[in-house]
Amino acid sequence: MFVLSVHYKNAETAFREKLALQPEEIGRLQKTLRERGLEEAVYISTCNRCELYGVGKYDTALLALAEAAGVDPSRLRSNLLILEKEKAAAHVFNVASGMDSMVLGEDEILGQLRDAYEKAKEHGYTGYQLNTVFQAAFSAAKKVKTDTLLSKSSVSVATLAAAACHRYKEGPKKVLLIGASGDTGRKVLLNLLSYGDCTIIAAYRHHARVTSLQDVRAVPYEERYRWIGDADIVVSATKSPHYTLTRDKMEENDVNPGGRLYVDLAVPRDIDECLAECPDTTLLTIDDFNEIAREHNEQKEKELVFAEEILRDGLDELEKDLLFHEYYANIQRVKEEQTIELLKFIYRYRKESTAEELRSFLQVLQRMQSQ
Repeated sequence: MFVLSVHYKNAETAFREKLALQPEEIGRLQKTLRERGLEEAVYISTCNRCELYGVGKYDTALLALAEAAGVDPSRLRSNLLILEKEKAAAHVFNVASGMDSMVLGEDEILGQLRDAYEKAKEHGYTGYQLNTVFQAAFSAAKKVKTDTLLSKSSVSVATLAAAACHRYKEGPKKVLLIGASGDTGRKVLLNLLSYGDCTIIAAYRHHARVTSLQDVRAVPYEERYRWIGDADIVVSATKSPHYTLTRDKMEENDVNPGGRLYVDLAVPRDIDECLAECPDTTLLTIDDFNEIAREHNEQKEKELVFAEEILRDGLDELEKDLLFHEYYANIQRVKEEQTIELLKFIYRYRKESTAEELRSFLQVLQRMQSQ
């Protein structure tokens, strides 16, 4: 198993957005990988990371990913974290539990990772190895969230963004929210409402479910420029491959682009960065929340010890499962030879041993059986 990861720690937003593949592009990438000999592949694209999990030769996957994203392979490699075997599995555990997130312990990534995995599984792009790793990672992540305080306080990019909106100015505020039907947008919406000082205009695509919440007015996405003039704050969190707001379009629609806060939570970016040049204007992007997240993470470091112990235990059990799977044919032969006492001993040893102890034990058995 391997992981190819471009995330907020090793690449700027401008590069990450090149890897933010649309669903149909992910499907084509997975098909290409299968044609080139990789039977298992899961791809996830969020505002903070784009990652390919696979089984096979990662060089083949790297070239296919570079082709799919339209980037030079050497540039991709220079912005890439490459992990294999046990380190790759550990990375999946850390991502699922929020331990590798910008906001330590955040909850959104678990759902995003589960969705990416389920879609790959549904289309036949996972097998025993990725199925076993992802299911074990989900189980460990659930235990981290249940047994530690890492996720007890509601923190995520969405909650940090809502807090920034709340602090922007005193008193009532009008917010134009683009992408309120998406996961991040919906969480921003609910967090803004919890402050009680925001009136929200939610711009929806024609196919989106329109909200009926109090203090929220739903308008068609196509009319977003019409409503910007009255907004103190504009938040955009879509999966669009193009800008949802540009300075040129605002000026074409006789809208003053300055004098407000813009919050762009999308990768690729939703809001034209030229807007930051307007008078009395602030533009916050996903990268601007990094420092805020760092300060929050410092408060949670004491819980890391407990969470890391849970992940170590989960990884040890995962490794034993994978080792036993490799040895399964020999277990079947033991059954056929009816050496029941040996079989019982093997299963008992598996239960009581660490993964490293089990690995050594099975290696010895295999040498003895080959003599």
